[in-house]
Amino acid sequence: MAIGSALLFGVLLSQSSFDLPFLNPDTNQQLLFFAAFSAVIFLLFVALTFVLVRNLLKLFAERRLGVLGSKFRTRLVVAGLLLSFLPVIMMFWFAYGLMNRSINKWFSRPVEEVREDTAAMASLVSKYASQNAQAEARSMAASADVERAFAGRSYSSAVSEFRRHESTLQGGFAIAIVNGNAEASFGVPAPWPLLKAKIPFERLGSDAVVHLHWDTTDYIVSSAPVSNHGMVLVAMPLPEKLSETVKELDNSQHRYLDLSREYRSVRRTYMGLLMLLTVLVLFATTWLALYLSKLVTRPIAALAEATQEISRGRLDYRVEVTAADEIGDLVGSFNRMAEELEISRRQIEASSHDLSAANVALEQRRRQIETILESIPTGVMSLDAGRKITHVNQALLRLFSTGEGEPSPSISVGSNLKDVFSADLVEDLEPLLRRADRMGNTTTQVEIGV
Repeated sequence: MAIGSALLFGVLLSQSSFDLPFLNPDTNQQLLFFAAFSAVIFLLFVALTFVLVRNLLKLFAERRLGVLGSKFRTRLVVAGLLLSFLPVIMMFWFAYGLMNRSINKWFSRPVEEVREDTAAMASLVSKYASQNAQAEARSMAASADVERAFAGRSYSSAVSEFRRHESTLQGGFAIAIVNGNAEASFGVPAPWPLLKAKIPFERLGSDAVVHLHWDTTDYIVSSAPVSNHGMVLVAMPLPEKLSETVKELDNSQHRYLDLSREYRSVRRTYMGLLMLLTVLVLFATTWLALYLSKLVTRPIAALAEATQEISRGRLDYRVEVTAADEIGDLVGSFNRMAEELEISRRQIEASSHDLSAANVALEQRRRQIETILESIPTGVMSLDAGRKITHVNQALLRLFSTGEGEPSPSISVGSNLKDVFSADLVEDLEPLLRRADRMGNTTTQVEIGV
């Protein structure tokens, strides 16, 4: 679509700025092409309008559905349209007024008057040349030598009369005609049978201007009767540049008439061009705004999705959308953060595994120590930092058992040291326990009464 729009814009620019010959209608075939071109312009106008409206409706629907990034795209598109709409509309109305004024000038009454005056001038020149030819023909026909030649059927004196008029013929020719046959001639460019086929005899003698084209020369033909015997035919050439100018004027007049008949078509075509340019600018603005918004919203939407995935525990998820400038730096920072989080989780999992293994080893060692303590005959009591009993072996329980062989209720896991021994003994044991905390171990002998 972008390439087609660029090509279309190039064609419109060429039509309006460079005046390309193949886009100017001069013939009926070119007018047909012009009409087809107008139809193509209309179809492209409809297509671009459809795409533009479709994009706007799609953007509106995404905004209503709450699609991520749709609000930003809407604002950017609206801002772009507002910035371009007013200048485009002003340009359209200015160009529309200028076009109407120009077309009205093309087909205005002064232009028609110039065309009519030009045609009248060309007609006057032709009539002037025809009158000169008519005067020459009458002068020759009124000559006594020519009348005697026609009466006596001896045309040598007529040829002599023709020669005397050589300068006034201005390079033309004269023919003595009797019953449609050339009896004598002077300065003819071709044999009589060939010339006879080209001369419209039925128009001779009327007020109409009779033209004869031979090779590259245009002649004005006129005739004058010689009594009742025949006639003298005179052909005087028109100046070469005058003939070319008259032909150009005729061609220009025909082209102007053809264009004037296609006035509405030309107006409609240029109107279509203006509308197409307007929609093309609005379409380009909308497309550019959507393109720029996608450059921003696609990475942001990808970051939002990546955030949700990481919140679900997928720390190996990465943003694959390429971006530039600060947004690209943000995507790169997010990917590095996710990578560091994944590395940290692996380290925590590894530390947790090592800690679990250490706890298992400690538990096994504790059980082994308890087994050993249970098997020795010496009484053993374990205390925590709060001087509470955490473990006693069977030997100690037997030492503090009652007379019936039952363990003393004061010696149990969780009991305080003060509940087992007297206050004086606990006071004597405190320095020993503190020294054991500082040094790790200590030994002393104390006699305890049971």
